[in-house]
Parts: sequence; C-alpha cells; structure tokens
Amino acid sequence: MKLNTTASQTIAIVAVSLIAAILSVFLHPKAPAWYRVASPEELRWQITPEDANALASEQKVLWVDARSRKKFEEAHLPEAILLNAAEWGDLMFQNMDRLQKEMDNSVVVYCDTAECGKSKYVAQQLREILGMEPVYVLMGNWRELAVAGGD
Repeated sequence: MKLNTTASQTIAIVAVSLIAAILSVFLHPKAPAWYRVASPEELRWQITPEDANALASEQKVLWVDARSRKKFEEAHLPEAILLNAAEWGDLMFQNMDRLQKEMDNSVVVYCDTAECGKSKYVAQQLREILGMEPVYVLMGNWRELAVAGGD
C-alpha cells in the first residue's frame, strides 16, 4: 500500500511539474524562439532589396543569379551573371574574367525568395574560394530591385 501512495505522489509531482513547464513555454515573457535564429555571421551578409538599391546607387554592384539556367534565361537582372551550385565548375570558368574584374566591387547574390538556400551557398563559395568581399545575399524578391527589368 505504501508503494501505491509513493507512486501516486511521484506521478502527481511530475504532472504538476510538466503543467508548469508547458505553461512557462507559452506564457513566459522571455521564452526562447521556437524557430532557427540566424547567426550574427549570417545576418552580416544579408541585404534587403531597399538596401541593395541604395548600395547600387552609391557604387558598382556585381549581381549574381543563383537560380537555374532555365529561370535565368527567362528573366534576370541586367548585367547579372549566372552562377549556381548545379553548374558551379563550368560557370566559374565561364565567368572568371568578369569575377576577377569585379573583385573590388560589392556582390549581391539573389534567387527567387528570401528563404532560397542557393544564394547563401553561392555567396559563401565566392567569399571562401575567391576571397570576394563583401558578398551579400538578397533577402527578398529580386524583382523588387530598382535595376530589375529582366533581359
């Protein structure tokens, strides 16, 4: 009989603790975010369409399209180069002269949406392999850019 009393008390304590924990998750004013938060290093290289427009009005910018060749051929920013992960080796070779000329300029890599991981990958490769800097990732739709018009 004593075991049942101890077991019921333990279950009651665990139940009360779980209820308190669940309530604190939803009601605590400083509850942690339940989604992935970007690291400061990632945030450093993100740029909004508005800021990219401002940057392009102040200096020369190399626009890099990280989308597929098919989407690039359908529409892209004027003077943008195609450089995507799927064709990385071939496109790096084709664009090497242009990339070397643009080493001192800011670079903005874009794809279709802010959540697109393709542009983050290409930007990271340009920083790490070629040593280009700054290389920004556009956080938004490339069609919002003032230079948009599509070729």
